[in-house]
Amino acid sequence: MKKAILIVHGFVGTLYDNEYLMNYLELDSKFDVFAKTLPGHNPCYDYQKVEFKTWLSFIDDAIKDLIKFGYKQIYLIGHNMGGILISYVASKYKEIKKVVFLNTAFNYLNFKQNKVDILTNKDYKDYVEVFDQIFHTSIPFFLEFVKLIKSSQDFLSKVYQEALIIQSDQDQIVPLENGKIIKEKLGSKNKYLTYLTDGRNVLFEGDNKNIERKKIIAEYIRLFLRGGNKWKTIYKEKI
Repeated sequence: MKKAILIVHGFVGTLYDNEYLMNYLELDSKFDVFAKTLPGHNPCYDYQKVEFKTWLSFIDDAIKDLIKFGYKQIYLIGHNMGGILISYVASKYKEIKKVVFLNTAFNYLNFKQNKVDILTNKDYKDYVEVFDQIFHTSIPFFLEFVKLIKSSQDFLSKVYQEALIIQSDQDQIVPLENGKIIKEKLGSKNKYLTYLTDGRNVLFEGDNKNIERKKIIAEYIRLFLRGGNKWKTIYKEKI
């Protein structure tokens, strides 16, 4: 049977944020790719208040469903808040074999990069999109995200699966040092940290921009999930 990949989007995110990655991985005959919209999130930015525990239960149920469908090897990819959620379930199920953290928000707000961007007039469009999403949230909704982060401090130490951490070096939301912190806290014996040059927080939007760059990163992730000797030869600390 094929292996299952579950891709989990981030806070105030949508499936669109990882659309290219989903489509790319679906081309590999070894994988069945799944993704779901988190509770309280809506593609129209109409966010409804839910407790953070609802997000945890939602991901837990998603894993149970995959196991019920017969998948004995499950790979998890979590972007932003999605990385926190996959770390929660990784320690609970033996069927989960590998995890990928994409700009995971165990730490939040990158004021250092924000200052650089403001001084260099860089990519205001990125901020317009982020603040537009946040503007459509309520304070209680955002506070549930904060509660999730606070409750997640012990999650990583219980994750023993092989792990790939991808951290953009110009992420406007998640601090650069976050990638190193995740690697240090992970209980995994085999864990790899890769920095993305000129990378921002969202990497795989479903548009036609930066296609070649998206392809390089997506292929890198695919090879990690495939594993074997080839992965060991192509692993890089920076791409």
